Amino acid sequence: MPVVAQADDDAATAVARTYREFGRLEARGRSAAYEALAESVAGDTALVSFIASLPPEKRQPNLLFAAARYLLGAPPAIGSLRELASRSRAELTQVIMARRTQTNEPARCAVLLPALAQLPQPLALIETGASAGLNLLLDRYSYDYAGHRLTGLDPDAPTLRCEPRGPVPLPARIPAISWRAGLDLNPLDVTRADDAHWLSCLVWPGEGDRAHRLEAAIASARRDPPGTGTPASWPATATSLP
Repeated sequence: MPVVAQADDDAATAVARTYREFGRLEARGRSAAYEALAESVAGDTALVSFIASLPPEKRQPNLLFAAARYLLGAPPAIGSLRELASRSRAELTQVIMARRTQTNEPARCAVLLPALAQLPQPLALIETGASAGLNLLLDRYSYDYAGHRLTGLDPDAPTLRCEPRGPVPLPARIPAISWRAGLDLNPLDVTRADDAHWLSCLVWPGEGDRAHRLEAAIASARRDPPGTGTPASWPATATSLP
């Protein structure tokens, strides 16, 4: 959720309102820890002042909480976040400025698979905003659609579970993929421990098995990394499409 100022808002007022809305509208029901943290941040004058000093595009709760987790090694609470912003302000600012909220959720493949399986095969995949490219690996994952199971190419990759509703055309097999590439303004490389750590910091506390699913997907990607790069780096590769 970006910080958006309303008419007559100053930066601090906009920050406080956005963090309260984040807790109430986004974190509630998903992460009790982040719901409480967002509300506490909104009422903390020092933290609101720190956030308001950042560029507008760097003030969103997801980014602040992930950056704090990156430095602390654990999800932040209001006390640890306040201390971090006070004692390590420059370091926290550096991480926020260098990073983006690039959540890479492999479970999205379970929604995409039935549609992609309807296309002529083999498939050539290209994803924009690919982050680390984990959603390009849909043929490696296994799937469980409420008992309709499909086995992927990597036996150690996660099994993605999805409950179909309505007349979903569940495929008999996972489609073959002959080529894949991901584009991102700031692509992440899962073979780099730092990038993999950042991805894990974007997972909210209390989101069930999401952290384990991400860990298993990263391990699969490391065994055979997907091709990711910036838009400027890919024209030559794109011309080699079969």
